[in-house]
Amino acid sequence: AVARTANLIFIVLDVLKPLGHKKIIEKELEGFGIRLNKTPPNIIFKKKDKGGVNMQTMVPQSELDLELVKTILAEYRIHNADIVLRCDATSDEFIDVVEGNRTYIPCIYLLNKIDQISIEELDIICKI
Repeated sequence: AVARTANLIFIVLDVLKPLGHKKIIEKELEGFGIRLNKTPPNIIFKKKDKGGVNMQTMVPQSELDLELVKTILAEYRIHNADIVLRCDATSDEFIDVVEGNRTYIPCIYLLNKIDQISIEELDIICKI
């Protein structure tokens, strides 16, 4: 709950297992609706009372089409909406906009116990 209201998140990782812990923490935060180091998709979504689903695309879409959008909206029992896609959006990004409760927060990763590894190992970790 505290992480959703933060402006910046620092994640301290153990230098001996940084990637394993990073994936676990990111998966947990993603489950709570926190998207780390991402920007909100440029999608406008408005529910309406009648008129069906109207979708406009400003850029060519590689994944979303009208049928997939209608299927996703049917899962949420939304049958009337106006949608404007101003970016090449994925279905996950579209679901995030429909649910409307996602937060996008920048994140900085810190490595702890850095004196326990060699310079060569540190260079490899920095590239990742």
